[in-house]
Amino acid sequence: MVIAAAGLVLVGVAFYRLASLEILDQLRSLPAALAIVVVGGALRLWVQTRAWRTALLTDGIEAPQSRLAGIRLAAQASGFLAAGGSVVAEPAKLLLLRESADISKTAPATLVETSTYWLTTVILGLAGTAAAALLIPGSQVVWLSAGVFTASFVFLAAPGALLSPVLRWAGPKAPRWLRSAERTEVLVRSFRERRPGSARSIFAIEASAQVVTLAEVAAVMWVIGVHVSPLQILAIESAGRLVKVLAAWIPGRLGIDEGGAAASFSLLGLPAGAGLALAVARRVRDLLFALAGAAWAAWASGSVRSQDGGATANLDVLEGALTCKR
Repeated sequence: MVIAAAGLVLVGVAFYRLASLEILDQLRSLPAALAIVVVGGALRLWVQTRAWRTALLTDGIEAPQSRLAGIRLAAQASGFLAAGGSVVAEPAKLLLLRESADISKTAPATLVETSTYWLTTVILGLAGTAAAALLIPGSQVVWLSAGVFTASFVFLAAPGALLSPVLRWAGPKAPRWLRSAERTEVLVRSFRERRPGSARSIFAIEASAQVVTLAEVAAVMWVIGVHVSPLQILAIESAGRLVKVLAAWIPGRLGIDEGGAAASFSLLGLPAGAGLALAVARRVRDLLFALAGAAWAAWASGSVRSQDGGATANLDVLEGALTCKR
């Protein structure tokens, strides 16, 4: 809570420091920017859910697209203000999907989709870092970005299971959870060899989601009235991803996203107020999606109770998903 409060204070300071210069002009376009990011976020949600459904179908698990979209929203709601929100969201998705199949069966496909999304994110980050190197050569931030995204790429693209050496070192004394995690990692990392066609399809779908994100930035800048080049768009989005990675431990990254956006825009020679407006629009969008996810979770639990005469199994799953961040 203290960190979250500090983040809100940072947002207020950023507004105060920029208000006298440009932020008020940029915020006049905030409603239109919010509409753009909501539409972009909804489209990206549907596209990523399609990739998730493709991975599940490859492993013989059937689930409606609409239900998977609801599960994804509810999982995002569980990690909205949690430290490492995306890490919290993954177990929540598995818990909420237990009605379709056992967690041991859904985990590999779910993690395949997640890891593919992050792989495309890292590739976009590397492309944006290269763009930033052309726009602001010699900047230490560019070197930091290159290091973070390169290390992430090596981790995600590694063909072998990283837990296997740990398991061999532990030997017969290795705990059951470590053996289970190693088996799941083997299935995830071998997916490209086992199902090359599906792997290519999932990658293409996730890549299209990244294109939607870039288009979102371009559209918001057009509405605000700020001219940006393709290289600047790549650098802007790369900077946003870098902030998310480095500040993942801060609950909700309150104030960090906004301050990072303003700073990156200034570094690229763009109005800091435009970056702040983009970050605020995305913050409001994420809040709206979190509320929608919580509403879906409540509806889903009530629907199951009415169908099974008051059974509480699914309610327990939802409660576990929404409290797993603790």
